[in-house]
Amino acid sequence: MEFKENYTQQLQRLNEYQKAAVFDESNACLVNANVGSGKTTVLITKVMYLHYEKQIPYEQMVVLTFTNKAADEIKERLIAKEKFLKKEKNDEEPRLDGFGTFHSVALWMLREKLEVEKAGWRKDFTVMAPDEEEDLALTLTAEYGLKIKYKNRLKKRLEQEYQWYLEGRPIPRYKDDLFKLYPIIESEKKKQNKMTFSDLLRVSTLLLKEQDAFIPKWIIVDEVQDSDEKQLKF
Repeated sequence: MEFKENYTQQLQRLNEYQKAAVFDESNACLVNANVGSGKTTVLITKVMYLHYEKQIPYEQMVVLTFTNKAADEIKERLIAKEKFLKKEKNDEEPRLDGFGTFHSVALWMLREKLEVEKAGWRKDFTVMAPDEEEDLALTLTAEYGLKIKYKNRLKKRLEQEYQWYLEGRPIPRYKDDLFKLYPIIESEKKKQNKMTFSDLLRVSTLLLKEQDAFIPKWIIVDEVQDSDEKQLKF
């Protein structure tokens, strides 16, 4: 098979330490190496190994990155070796929808794999621009007559104190109406059928806990040390 030969050739280029990472069968494996030492090459070979040796379809793998550039590089290098993965019009071959940034993969799952209606949104939801939630929060603050301190830092406060709200803390940091604002914003976002980037991870994580509609066979995270709490939960 032409494509398996590509995998074999890829494997032969690795040193013994790189091969150890590819062949490792632990439930969790951390690959730690210097810049320029071939971590991306190992990642791609690991993906091919899982496909050819462990019989895991590419569409049942998830590869998460922090930038579109990193995701594109991984997909381009894999497709260069596995040309049948290239998307064509009306192509029914396996696709690499699960290869991308945390947010793009979460968006794909919510649109294609998870029952987002259970969380209160429709499948055709849109993603809000970064400043749109802040504008919405200010509008709702005025509409409901809420008292919010430090409005010039509202965008940062909305993100930083949200976890406190979810944990059930009784009052926000500055003892104002911020915690009253959160459920109002949530209700309005569902009404407008919009999500923030933060919602993509939060809602998909919630739905993944509740259903078995899509459970990847394997998950690989590029530069995992950069993950925050929300990304690790996802």
